[in-house]
Amino acid sequence: MGLSFDRIADKYDSTRGYPETVMEDILAALEGVLDKDMLVLDAGVGTARFARPLQQRGYRIVGIDISKRMLSKAKEKGAEDLVRADMCSMPFRDGVFTVALSIHVLHLISTWRCALVEVGRVTTDRFVSVAFNKEESPAEELRRFYDKVCADLGYVVHHPGLRERELPDLLPPDRQHVITNHEHPIDAQSMIDDFENRTYSSQWLVPEEIHEQAIEALREKYEGTEQIIGREKISLLDWSIDRVWEFASGPDPSLR
Repeated sequence: MGLSFDRIADKYDSTRGYPETVMEDILAALEGVLDKDMLVLDAGVGTARFARPLQQRGYRIVGIDISKRMLSKAKEKGAEDLVRADMCSMPFRDGVFTVALSIHVLHLISTWRCALVEVGRVTTDRFVSVAFNKEESPAEELRRFYDKVCADLGYVVHHPGLRERELPDLLPPDRQHVITNHEHPIDAQSMIDDFENRTYSSQWLVPEEIHEQAIEALREKYEGTEQIIGREKISLLDWSIDRVWEFASGPDPSLR
């Protein structure tokens, strides 16, 4: 079972969006590993920020998501072939998809190995993701400061699952290349507002008293700061689905 994004659906695109040029680079990279005769699964389609433009370009994308409100936002954009489903129990026959996409999803699923096994069941060829690696930057320092204050107060900020960008540490991709290095200015006070409003899923389980103290510390530290720079490396990751299935269905190394 994964975290549902119902609570953030109305703000998701505005807080996770990328400039048009960056999105075009990402979509071009995805087009490089997809064919229009393939049936493609977008596992965790969300608001269809990748699925919809790919559909508009002629790709056959079926999107699933556990969040009813995120799927509603996807439908408002005109996205088609959307199914509400849990990644660990998908209503599809074996091998119906050629390629599966998973972007910004696995970190929300505590049983992420189960999700990958299920993806492997319904897919025949490839597992593809886009990794967003936060690089050293003032924006990353702000994020880490919030996490450190929470940790000092007794709560370690974490996601229930595994980020797609962390999967290569456990299972090296068959193919991996950098799409772009994205540097962008961020309004520091707006970023703190987003933290205060618990915009990011890693914050949802932070106890309220600890969260309030972390926000107070953020506002004190960044008082008067107007703009900071964020940096991230965006990469395409591509695995054989057989390797993903074998890895996910095998023993968990952390339990050895």
